[in-house]
Amino acid sequence: MQADSNTKVRRIVKFGAIGALSLIALITLMSSVRSIDTGKIGVVTSYGKVTGRELDEGLSWVAPWGVNNVTEYDIKTQKVQANAVASTKDLQDVNATVVLTYNLNRGKVSEVHQDVGKDFQAVEIDPQVQEAFKAVSAKYTAQELITSRAEVKAEVVKSLKDRVEKNGRYNIQDVAITNFQFSAAFNQAIEAVQIANQKIAQARQELETTKVEAEKQVAEAQAQAESQRLRQQTLTPEILQQQAIAKWDGKLPTYSTNGSTFFNIPTNK
Repeated sequence: MQADSNTKVRRIVKFGAIGALSLIALITLMSSVRSIDTGKIGVVTSYGKVTGRELDEGLSWVAPWGVNNVTEYDIKTQKVQANAVASTKDLQDVNATVVLTYNLNRGKVSEVHQDVGKDFQAVEIDPQVQEAFKAVSAKYTAQELITSRAEVKAEVVKSLKDRVEKNGRYNIQDVAITNFQFSAAFNQAIEAVQIANQKIAQARQELETTKVEAEKQVAEAQAQAESQRLRQQTLTPEILQQQAIAKWDGKLPTYSTNGSTFFNIPTNK
């Protein structure tokens, strides 16, 4: 009886130990599996040191020994919207909204985590947006910033690529520059120029209208003069006398200045 009792105890201890070990193994296995969301990269660190291993989207296994942490970084397209302030070539203050789209490159996430950390955008991206806009704005006058926006954008993109992409950590996708705003004095000057241009255009239109009207009157006068000239060429003395007879009412004048007749009526001989 005693032997059977000891055997049962040993079996219970054995199964208990196996169950405990199985439970520990299961917990260890579950804690070693890491799930990374879509569009993100996991940076593995051990005792606070970057291991250089980057976990892709999905399930990954991390060694259970040591103290391992996984920090996720988003590698999808990110948008930065900054209110940039600069001075133009003609020393005008200008404010603008600069919208930058970029992404963090695979293979460089561990480097970013080690050198900068999670605040990499505030440290390495935002300041460069400001500096690029300042550098480009200084090459253009205030008026050119508005009229040559495509060229300004191209230069800002190039400047940002030179500044941000040099270490291969980031990829600049696009830049949009909107909402140019200048000082009140500059806006008033622009408005004054526009008003002056409108007045000049109106004066030119009025002058052109007057010119056309004058040319029309001259043409009409010339036409009348030419008509009179042609008519005079066709009016011989005989025709003039016939026209006078046709208009005569048959009454002779009651007086004459020198005794001569007003017109001579031919008679048949």
